[in-house]
Amino acid sequence: MSKSSFVSLAIAASLSLLASASGAQPLSGTWLTEDGSSRVRFEACGSNICGQIVWLKEPNDPATGKAWLDKFNPQANLKHRPLLGLTLLSELGQINNGKYEGKLYNPLDGRTYNGKLTPEGESKLKLKGCALAGLLCQSEIWTRVTE
Repeated sequence: MSKSSFVSLAIAASLSLLASASGAQPLSGTWLTEDGSSRVRFEACGSNICGQIVWLKEPNDPATGKAWLDKFNPQANLKHRPLLGLTLLSELGQINNGKYEGKLYNPLDGRTYNGKLTPEGESKLKLKGCALAGLLCQSEIWTRVTE
């Protein structure tokens, strides 16, 4: 391979990486939940995107005085893991028109739902989680946190 071919290939690969990174750009960063109780940061997670809790307005459970735990998880071995650092959104992949879909875990009931995320401009993100094959859905709007 000639030097100029190698340089062209390197430039093409770089542009491809930038294009795919800009495709993930709408979710990147930290988002404040609608009720203001927590912040979730989106990052690459293998070939998909994941969202983890990185901040809690009230980091401790008033009943115990200790960190909030995943106490509603149906799996006994997971009930003692802290909510801070917990992955709430997993297997997120872009489907079309800038929308994403994946799994949404709700620590308030210990269930995982199918969900869709739709960026609304640069500072808003609409989450929609559904159960019962899409018959029961709930939505909320998250706001990007500027750090």
